[in-house]
Amino acid sequence: MVAKPSGTGRSGTEPAGQASGQAPADGGSAEPAEALAALVAKLRAELTGVRTAMRNRAVIEQAKGVLVERLGVSPDQGFDQLVRLSQRTNIKLIEVAAAIVGTTSPDPDAPDVVNLIDDELRQHVARSRTRTVPASDVPAPQVEKPRRRASRTPEVEALQSQHQLLSARIAATRGYDEIAEVLGTAPTAWPPPTAIMITLLDPDGAQRCVGAFGIPGEVRSRWSRIPPDPALPLVVAVQEVETIWLVGGEEVTRRFPVMDQLPFSGDTVLASPLISGERVLGAIIMSWADGLPDGDELRRYVAALLEPVARQIDTLIGDEIASAWFHVEGEESAQAAPAQVWLPTVVDVLHNPAALLSPVTVDGQLVDFRVEYANVMARQVFTAARVDPDEATLLAAYPTLGSTTLLPEFARMLQDGQPRRLEGLRADPRTDGVPAAQTISVHAVRLWDRVFAVWRIATEADLLYDQLLQAERIAGVGSFCWELRDPEPRCSPELIRLFHGGRDAARVPVDELTASVHADDLLAVQDAVRRTVVEGKHLLAEVRGAGRVNGRRLRLTAEPLFDDTGNVTAVRGTVQDVTEERAIEARLRRAEEALAAQRHRLADERRAAQALQKALLPTDPELGHMEGVEICGHCRSADRVGTVDGDWFDATSLPDGGTILVLGDVDDRGLSSMTTAARLRYAVRAYAALDLTPGAILSAVNGMLCAMEVEHTACLVVARYSPATRELRWAAAGQVAPVRYTAAGQGTVLSGPLGLPLGEVTEMQYSDTTVTLAPGDRVLLYTGGQARADRRRGGGLDLVRRAGEHIDLSDFDAMVTHLVTSLNIPEDEDVCAMLVHVP
Repeated sequence: MVAKPSGTGRSGTEPAGQASGQAPADGGSAEPAEALAALVAKLRAELTGVRTAMRNRAVIEQAKGVLVERLGVSPDQGFDQLVRLSQRTNIKLIEVAAAIVGTTSPDPDAPDVVNLIDDELRQHVARSRTRTVPASDVPAPQVEKPRRRASRTPEVEALQSQHQLLSARIAATRGYDEIAEVLGTAPTAWPPPTAIMITLLDPDGAQRCVGAFGIPGEVRSRWSRIPPDPALPLVVAVQEVETIWLVGGEEVTRRFPVMDQLPFSGDTVLASPLISGERVLGAIIMSWADGLPDGDELRRYVAALLEPVARQIDTLIGDEIASAWFHVEGEESAQAAPAQVWLPTVVDVLHNPAALLSPVTVDGQLVDFRVEYANVMARQVFTAARVDPDEATLLAAYPTLGSTTLLPEFARMLQDGQPRRLEGLRADPRTDGVPAAQTISVHAVRLWDRVFAVWRIATEADLLYDQLLQAERIAGVGSFCWELRDPEPRCSPELIRLFHGGRDAARVPVDELTASVHADDLLAVQDAVRRTVVEGKHLLAEVRGAGRVNGRRLRLTAEPLFDDTGNVTAVRGTVQDVTEERAIEARLRRAEEALAAQRHRLADERRAAQALQKALLPTDPELGHMEGVEICGHCRSADRVGTVDGDWFDATSLPDGGTILVLGDVDDRGLSSMTTAARLRYAVRAYAALDLTPGAILSAVNGMLCAMEVEHTACLVVARYSPATRELRWAAAGQVAPVRYTAAGQGTVLSGPLGLPLGEVTEMQYSDTTVTLAPGDRVLLYTGGQARADRRRGGGLDLVRRAGEHIDLSDFDAMVTHLVTSLNIPEDEDVCAMLVHVP
């Protein structure tokens, strides 16, 4: 033993002049930082030495106990024996002690105890150091020769002594990193590992890194929490509760491809669970870059070190925490693990319903979750759903929501270990047994083999808050409240989005609000704010935006809040983006101006159309001079209907004494349709002067319209009356057939072909129909608009045919009124009719 140097309380290795930071003996001045660094390094070295001594002390005490028991000497004599043996063999005292204790260490496969002393001890130590020592160097004690067993090989004895030494050092550690350091730095009969990681098993199945050796800090930080991924050997070792040896880099990457992301891709890798009793505490993984020597004996001793590691970790965790870890075997103990005192304590302080759910399986199939523990809030929820809290299950509380969403999500969570956050779930009172419709948010984690769920039922205030947020978004309005004692206003999410485009922030600083106002509007806004804050006036202003809201128009509305003394303490208000509103107003003004111009144009066109229509329609004196026939015509006044349709009628005498009768209707309205009607009127007169039949006239006019007026079509009926024979020869293009009334008032619809409207088909040929009228007969012609109305409503044509039963056929005005009433013609539709009477 080495005697402690004398001194005055200072370390024997420290110069007296530097013990308290004094200047060096040579007169040089030491920098304070350098002196402090030297002191820290010295203290760190002393701490390392103390830790090492503490680890070795247990081994030395065990060796003393072996000598005391076998040699029959006192503890001090046993220690002196150790010292003398160390001096004679030139072997460190701790290694001599480890060798003596190692002789009592069990082979992993042989639990009996073997004791060696004296010359056997010397030989064992010499073999462990591969050094030969003469037997005479160690005196043979005068004791009874111990019992012997079959001699062990030097390699086995060396492994046993190293196992005992490492076990003692591990038992003396006080932290997880220290355990990893002992495994990575202690001298052993095998190569030291290049990387070590120790993990603890979390309740959700993930593993938390608590100790490491030979791993860079950034890598350890990235893998501080390892998910339950079966592609990692640590996870497989814990899930299957087995030790995994991987030899050869190719085997490592073949079985676990993601291992290249961890610093454990050496030639040999060991991954094993850490088990204390029946509890899986965590796992350990070690790798050797150059591999381990071949041999199952060496691997057994390396794996045997995991038992003292697990014991020490169990000690570090403590009985209270260790009792809650998941058990490897025994369903009864596994069920009891979560029901510790801490779980109800934690669950009961939650303000929301919370419950621990244990899976219910039938034939290995998950069918439900039983409520193992629920806090007061959750029990109230179960009671409201008419479910006994002590017998509650997931599907009993929420039949539809549980079966469609919660049960599948929880089942997947038990497999992958990932927490679930389920928002906006709807519980229907018709299917889930809840007293009213509910919106539920569920947050769940895996806890051992169970599910711990916390859910929140949205209150009316929550729903109104969401509704107000949506209303702000729809209206483009953001709100704020500025307590004047605070430096910044509190803003709604929509106001933050307005100024920051959705950036995650809680406030919009005042300087940003000021910078968001156009320079030309800033003084007016500042004056309005001053009146609100100082004078308590309401604020209403509209400004142009700048900065982040450049090109926008914002409407500011605010009101002051007063205290009991009448002073303004806060201002609350809204900011609305009215850019689109102002743009719509501008477009509306432009549309109104365009509409006014259009109205003027249409009024001018209508006046022109009315004038043209009046010019086209024959006057009564002209109609009254037709030979052998009396003609009445009518077109509803354009002033009454508000528009001018392309309807007209015409009657003109022919050189042979006959009369051409024409009734037409051009599609569309206004000046354009009346212009086309005028062209058709004069074209019919021209073709009639050439002595063409009504059908030939329609064919010729159709060709002209297809060639010159492609944008219009027209319905037209042309009739030629001969007074000498009282024959009426007529042809129709898209019009209705004329109606004939006898002198007695009986009406019939004339039969004959009705061709397509003019302008539809270029090569259309129209045919004539001839009818002989009797004295006193009347023939009614009317435009095709009424025909369309008749087809829509039905029955109206029969009323027209029986007009003589209701009115005097000689009263033309009454005839037109009956026609409009029978066919129910709308007020905005033109009416054009001709009544031909044979005297």
